[in-house]
Amino acid sequence: MNMRLNSPEPSVASLLENARALIPLLKQQGPLHDSQKRISSEIGTALREAGFFKICQSKENGGYGMRPSTLWRVAREIGRGDSATAWILSLAGLHPWMAGMFSTRAQDDVFAGGKDAIVIALTGNVGRGVSARQEGDSYVLTGKWTYASGIDIADWAATLVEVPLENGTSEMRLLLVPQSSFRIDHDSWNVFGMQGTGSKDVYLNEERVPAYRSLLWTDILQLKFPGVERNRGPMYRIPHTSLFVMSVAAAITSVAAGMLDIYIDTIKKRIPAGLKAPQIEDRFSLAELGKAASHIDMAFNQLMHDVDEMWDQAVAGVPFSIEQRARYRTNGSTICDTTLTACDALVRNLGGSLLPTGPIERYFRDLHSMASHFLMQANPSAELLGLALLGLPLPPNARI
Repeated sequence: MNMRLNSPEPSVASLLENARALIPLLKQQGPLHDSQKRISSEIGTALREAGFFKICQSKENGGYGMRPSTLWRVAREIGRGDSATAWILSLAGLHPWMAGMFSTRAQDDVFAGGKDAIVIALTGNVGRGVSARQEGDSYVLTGKWTYASGIDIADWAATLVEVPLENGTSEMRLLLVPQSSFRIDHDSWNVFGMQGTGSKDVYLNEERVPAYRSLLWTDILQLKFPGVERNRGPMYRIPHTSLFVMSVAAAITSVAAGMLDIYIDTIKKRIPAGLKAPQIEDRFSLAELGKAASHIDMAFNQLMHDVDEMWDQAVAGVPFSIEQRARYRTNGSTICDTTLTACDALVRNLGGSLLPTGPIERYFRDLHSMASHFLMQANPSAELLGLALLGLPLPPNARI
């Protein structure tokens, strides 16, 4: 087995310090991210140099092999500087773990020499007109994929496709495709919110992917992937969907931290019409601030509790129950709803400050767009938890 010397694991405190040091640059770059429909290469490089994409990269592949809660503590600080960057880091920062599920040969392609890798996921029913076929030791892909968040700075994309079989059935496979193989439609990302995430449409045309860079989706869901030949860390015993749900919730809590900062800065300087006094002297505004800060903190702490619980249970080698998986899926949407409600109360209290173009309206747009992610919809996930609590069977396609 080809093992690598892992990078020295930094302290959580040093990673958070690195993130806070980037906040001034992020605030400067944020509006440009919207106009350029992507986070800048400068910011992408800064995130890499700070070691953030090694947090969830396995030690066996030269990363830090740290808890995902560490990644999302870092992302919360990044969210205080720029909402788009917080989204990219919260999701793509997790995905080196996904690349570690593949064969050791595929891992060598991604993490050659122990370097880091920015890996995005094209999994949530985002393929359009996709065709895939097996030819010898390769899969050949053609099609379009939407919502490719971070594609401009990515190294690889984990792409979910349906592959026909000779017996007339098909199987879902996840394939690792280098970013350089995609044609990026830079004019495709015209949206209300999340303008700076650059979640563009991408295309492949007869792209040949070697079979060793593929995984059966059912094997991922059952934690039976070949990557455990190399990677022994606890993350490879945690259900895929449970962590993926939390990565979206993490982005939302990160942006909420930024919105809280903006609210505080705004009311320190604002004199509302009719008050003739600074807004910080208004008892209602102080109460709104206190309630919102508490709810945002509560949501973030639920995120930390759940992901650390996952990690500790994986360390103990205890399997995850259906009820647990359904609870994590539902808690992700609850974290989202709690956060969004708190931030909406803050924005409403700022009155017309929302209307001019600027950080308030940008964070407001981005939060609502992030909360529309399909994994953040409360009713579908809560129904699954209700079924699990009653001991009733879940639908065969339930994503938990």
